[in-house]
Amino acid sequence: MTTLQKLSLAMSISSATFSLAASVPNKTIQPDNIVICEPSAGCVNETLFGRSYKVITTPRFTVMVSLSREGAYTRADVSITNKTDMPLSLTPDDFRVEVLTPKSKVLLYIPPGKLILPPPPLAPAPAATAPKSPAPVGIAFVTQSAAPATNIDTATPPPPPASAIDQIAAAEKEKAQQDAADKAAADQHLAATSIGPNEVTRGRVYFERDKKSYLVNVVLPIAGQVFEFPYAMKKK
Repeated sequence: MTTLQKLSLAMSISSATFSLAASVPNKTIQPDNIVICEPSAGCVNETLFGRSYKVITTPRFTVMVSLSREGAYTRADVSITNKTDMPLSLTPDDFRVEVLTPKSKVLLYIPPGKLILPPPPLAPAPAATAPKSPAPVGIAFVTQSAAPATNIDTATPPPPPASAIDQIAAAEKEKAQQDAADKAAADQHLAATSIGPNEVTRGRVYFERDKKSYLVNVVLPIAGQVFEFPYAMKKK
């Protein structure tokens, strides 16, 4: 085979290879360890403590994120439930916010010690109560004198059995206390911690802020899985 024939054959093979490659669709293959918050993945919206959360539920974890802007920062309220039978080590240092448009960049995590936040609003002062007027001496004397004498039993009587109403009231009180404790935990900064089996941790995480960002992605790597929450930020 002459040199010219060899060159012609090589060009034919290259052309055929290029045509075959061009016919294969360009499809992005998503790694198995990445879970994106979208309807096809079962991602839903829930309201908790007055904030709207995006929720991803997997056999191992339930991850919730609410994103907002606070002053000079991007704030993410995060809740993570460990549904495994092993403790989970977690640190917000691994979290980040990826800006997709108008220009790609990464907003890094800011630890609490470097934050400059306005002081929280003061709680309203309790309303003053008017002092009770003392009862007239004569009326008090008559009331005490008119009361029949009774024998005082020093033994403490057993408490009456709890009724269904008492049980409901106790359950509502316990739920209110738990809700208050959960809200107090959500208002704290999320710190590096170990989440026990069937336990939940909540808290705020702050990142840098890009005033021009529009489409962003909150990325939370957790125990070998990566949870991504897409958001369209409102312009302010």
